[in-house]
Amino acid sequence: MTSSAEIYEPRDCDYPQSFATARDLETELQGLAANHSRCTSMYLDTVEGMSNDVLSTEGEDHHQGLARTHKLSDGSIYWFLSHSETDKGDKGSLSLYRYGGPTQVEHILQTSPLTVAPMRQNLLIDEQHPSDIVFLPEVDGHDAGYLFVTEEYVHHRLAVYRWEPGHDLVLHGHLRQGFPAGGPNFVFIDRVDHEYYLGVASSNWGWGKLFTARDQDLFPRCAKGALDVDAFRAVTPESWFPFPVSGGASQNKLVRDATGRWFLLGFRADPSDDPNGTDYVDVYEVTFAPFRISFRLYSVHISFRAGDTGFASTGTHHVEPSGRLLVSSSYRWSEDEGPGGSSFVSRVDECPSS
Repeated sequence: MTSSAEIYEPRDCDYPQSFATARDLETELQGLAANHSRCTSMYLDTVEGMSNDVLSTEGEDHHQGLARTHKLSDGSIYWFLSHSETDKGDKGSLSLYRYGGPTQVEHILQTSPLTVAPMRQNLLIDEQHPSDIVFLPEVDGHDAGYLFVTEEYVHHRLAVYRWEPGHDLVLHGHLRQGFPAGGPNFVFIDRVDHEYYLGVASSNWGWGKLFTARDQDLFPRCAKGALDVDAFRAVTPESWFPFPVSGGASQNKLVRDATGRWFLLGFRADPSDDPNGTDYVDVYEVTFAPFRISFRLYSVHISFRAGDTGFASTGTHHVEPSGRLLVSSSYRWSEDEGPGGSSFVSRVDECPSS
């Protein structure tokens, strides 16, 4: 039998993959903790319906997932926010914002008053509780990409949306795998050599399901919008894996460090639903042959700027081409404090490792 490695014929495409950190991961995270005074803030121009109305059940609704793009060719950075609605019959939303303020490489810089990233879209979806989200850039470095969204309460599936600047998020496809009730609420994806690994998991089950796709199968053409969701296949013979991320993590993300090791970061607040709780990055090691997520190796305490940002709601990261690690979080609810005519906004804090 001919192996897949023998028949693999690489194309001249630049397939998206995250950058490795400049130092080993523990050093990068300790740098985040030590450089808390360099954390910066900006606003997403959210809407009043995303606020905490203490006189109704709307306070149970909250932001749930945060993701960002790399710095695009025009110097902008786009941010994505998932917002859950828990009342029966309500619809959750995915919103999109363009940050055009100052940056230091790809790290947002703080202005006075804070820069407000205007909303470009607020998409109501047929899912009450879109949870973890992750952004995968487009092939060949195009200013575009794909947003992977876990649908936890109603549909129990993974949705993939296509996006590029100047256009709305458009549903690109679903990963229909018959996930059980009570999830999924976590997702991660990245490329290892020629293979993409996609994990869809739930802290409700304590398990996840692993899918893989060859780079040239996932992107059958070197063009925008060509990602083929059906290229993902459940790993055989056993696709289900123990998912040890627990303790109230809001989001989780894959990261590769300077030593070549891979890790899963869990962004956690204690208490898990308190915007003023203590924030931690939990670290789990990941191996791919066979696939395994370790138990928690260690945790690093992260301090954001004073206010209501924190991992009680959202947490994401980005690694610059230089290898500097950026970690971000947002408010749990929109607040009426925006400058000028922006009114209800949600603050995002971003902290650099150096």
